[in-house]
Amino acid sequence: MPHAVGSTDSADGLNAVAQRPQETGHPTEGGALDSLVAAEQSLAAETGEVAQEAHSRIVEQQRIEAAEAAARAEREAKRWLLPVDDYRITAGFGAGGSMWSNRHTGLDFAAPTGTEVRSLSSGEIIFAGYDGPYGNKIVIRHWDGTETWYCHLSRFVLRSGEVAPGEVIGRVGSTGNSTGPHLHLEVHPDGGDPVNPRSWLEEQGVNV
Repeated sequence: MPHAVGSTDSADGLNAVAQRPQETGHPTEGGALDSLVAAEQSLAAETGEVAQEAHSRIVEQQRIEAAEAAARAEREAKRWLLPVDDYRITAGFGAGGSMWSNRHTGLDFAAPTGTEVRSLSSGEIIFAGYDGPYGNKIVIRHWDGTETWYCHLSRFVLRSGEVAPGEVIGRVGSTGNSTGPHLHLEVHPDGGDPVNPRSWLEEQGVNV
């Protein structure tokens, strides 16, 4: 029986087309998902780097601010100032007279009774009590080892502990060997012999 020309070839071709996956030019579903995951990972990495850089900047800024604050605190703790306001000097270092057994060993700041007496700088009160001719007396050992004496006080505000520059420690009075209300101030570098408080204060940048 005669063969129908092209009938078998056509059928085979149709079967091949039906069995071949469609080629649309678009990525498969799995490929799109992989691309999305990769993009998310890249974004997460970039975000992490930015966050790390921001954190590092914040930490560095905090370190700088802490160092500056520490430097300011140290400068504040080591500054020197006068012990009283509104005073007049009535006796200088080395003065002679019947009031003193040898020579005057301090500087006298005359001021009204009750005037605030302040610590010259930061330090620790190592004595507070009555001391014969000095009357009510406070001794402070400062951060550099210098000891300062505050004498003839009418009363104590502080008797112990750490003090800051300018902190009120007592009140001007006339206790002990005194003819009127004043603060007798002595300066003893390293706890040794007294030196002239006026010149010593001026060396620290404080004018009397």
